[in-house]
Amino acid sequence: MTDNNKTTASGPETAVANKYNISELKSTCDEALRQYFEKKGFKERHTHTDVKLLLGYTGVLFCVIDFLYSWKNPFKSTKWFSYISVTVFTLTAILTVLYSFFVQRDTFYVGHSEEKGVVISAGSSVKAHEPEYHLTLSSRPIQVEKPRPVPTSLPRIVVKPFSTWFHEDGKLNRELFEAEIENALDALFKLTHKD
Repeated sequence: MTDNNKTTASGPETAVANKYNISELKSTCDEALRQYFEKKGFKERHTHTDVKLLLGYTGVLFCVIDFLYSWKNPFKSTKWFSYISVTVFTLTAILTVLYSFFVQRDTFYVGHSEEKGVVISAGSSVKAHEPEYHLTLSSRPIQVEKPRPVPTSLPRIVVKPFSTWFHEDGKLNRELFEAEIENALDALFKLTHKD
């Protein structure tokens, strides 16, 4: 798959997706949302990726140590470590799947703005044979020494057909898409600051 969402020095190029491929339409919207948040001064956090990488590298490290240890010594004297390394690798793989399923879920973006004192999370999903983009936005305060008056929000859910933002040729109408996100964020912050 080619990268249809390139960013140039003058700004993001026109995003194009195959309008018959729901997965590609979703990925294009996800990337456009990332670019929108970057433009608004949010810095992306990679906590979910870091956790999964740490788990993966831990399992692989045990296997590499086992390989090197087994290479220098006979199997009978190293098989106990092979049992340990296989067990650790299996556990880290299971933990990665559980983390993705129960913690990360459909979240593809987490970003923060020091200026606004808020962390934004965005999750998206699609259903088979339903060309609709399901977006969930939520916010919470940045964890700092002095708490800021930004309470954790109730999630704001947006469900729109892809045809709302994509032209017949598969080009994303970035202005319409960003206006929709702006409205969703306004509603999110109104819910957040509701008395």
